[in-house]
Amino acid sequence: MPRCRDSASSISIISRTRRFAFLTLLGKNSLESLIATAEKDGLEWTELKRRLTERTANTNVVGSLAVAACATFLTATPSTNVVDWTHEFPYICIGGSVGCVLLSIITGLGLLSAKDSTFKRVLLLTLLMMPLTFLATAAVCAVVGWIGAAWFGDVFGVKLAMSIGCSVFFFTLFVVIAVMIY
Repeated sequence: MPRCRDSASSISIISRTRRFAFLTLLGKNSLESLIATAEKDGLEWTELKRRLTERTANTNVVGSLAVAACATFLTATPSTNVVDWTHEFPYICIGGSVGCVLLSIITGLGLLSAKDSTFKRVLLLTLLMMPLTFLATAAVCAVVGWIGAAWFGDVFGVKLAMSIGCSVFFFTLFVVIAVMIY
C-alpha cells in the first residue's frame, strides 16, 4: 500500500523549483512574499532593494571583466596543442558568452537607472532577474567552449581529465540543486 504523505512534504517539484529560482534571482522565495514586502515599504524592502542593487552592480563589474578577458584571449595566438583554439566551435561559444555578458551588463545598467515610478512591477521584477540569468548563461557558454577546445585538441590526458571534471561538476551541481529544492 502506498504511504500517505502530509501536506507539508507533498509540495511538487515544480513549486520547489519555482521557489528556488525566486530565491536565487530575487532574494525572496515567492512572488507573493516579494509583493508583500514591497507593499509594506519598510526597512525590509529597503534592505532587499539595496542587496539586489549591490548584486547587480557586482554582476556588472564581473561582466565587464569577462568581456575584457575574452577580448584579450581572442586576440592572442594559441601557444600549445593541448587545446585547439583554431577550430570555430570554441569561438562560437566564446562569442555567445560575450553576448550574454553584454546583455547582463545592459540589463544591470537599466536596472540601476530605473525609477520605481516609471516601471510596472512585472517589468521591474523581470529586469531584476535578467543580469544574473545572462551571466549564468555566459558562464555555461564559456565552459562549453573550453570543453570543445579540449576535445578538438591532441592530448588524450586533457580529454580524460576534462571528462572526469565535467562528470564531477554535473554530479555536484545535481546534488546542490536537489538539496536546495528539497
